[in-house]
Amino acid sequence: MSRFCVYLVVFCAMCCRFSVLSYPQGAPVRTESCVNLQPVHTDPLSNQPVQNQKGTTKPYRILVSQQQYQTCTTTQQCGLQPLQVSIQGQGGLFRGFIVQARTPSGGSRSWGQFFPLQTGDSKVIQCQNGLTLTHTANNDKNIVRFAWIPEPGMRDQVQFVATVVQNLRTIYPGVYSAQLRPVGVSAIRAGLPGSAPLKTAGVISLVTSVIAILL
Repeated sequence: MSRFCVYLVVFCAMCCRFSVLSYPQGAPVRTESCVNLQPVHTDPLSNQPVQNQKGTTKPYRILVSQQQYQTCTTTQQCGLQPLQVSIQGQGGLFRGFIVQARTPSGGSRSWGQFFPLQTGDSKVIQCQNGLTLTHTANNDKNIVRFAWIPEPGMRDQVQFVATVVQNLRTIYPGVYSAQLRPVGVSAIRAGLPGSAPLKTAGVISLVTSVIAILL
């Protein structure tokens, strides 16, 4: 997908960000899903919770357009260089997923903002630990694409971590991307406190900046 299209998606999504986050629908916003990245499926035959697939080999991967992100201090700066990310099957399809951007050093905080790049297959939900991307329907998929931007003030390495649902009884947790390092800072500082939520003025500034680039 071209950089122009990614900018356009981010621009449109930022315009309606507040309404999207106010009425999350479909995906469960609870500790199991948001913090533990678990779908908590129940087998209809045994009425028992479905267990995760064990082992290190997973038929899915997360690819990123680059292994670094540009640090930023304002909302408009953060929105100017989105990363393109995809969850892909390696010879197999999947029906559901939940993905966050977390620090490799630990913690459950989800960093940054997500923007679906394909219509109708994913959506952003507001979890208690940060913004999260999940599926909108349980149809078979081979790839899901989205864009991601950092938050103002981020200085930590991050990586995308997902749980991918192949079907009702087959769940693969711990699908990781490569680690993304921040650039534009002299040192990486771990444990930086979270930044404040987006303000309306910041969104307006970002929209103005993106329009200028597109023109």
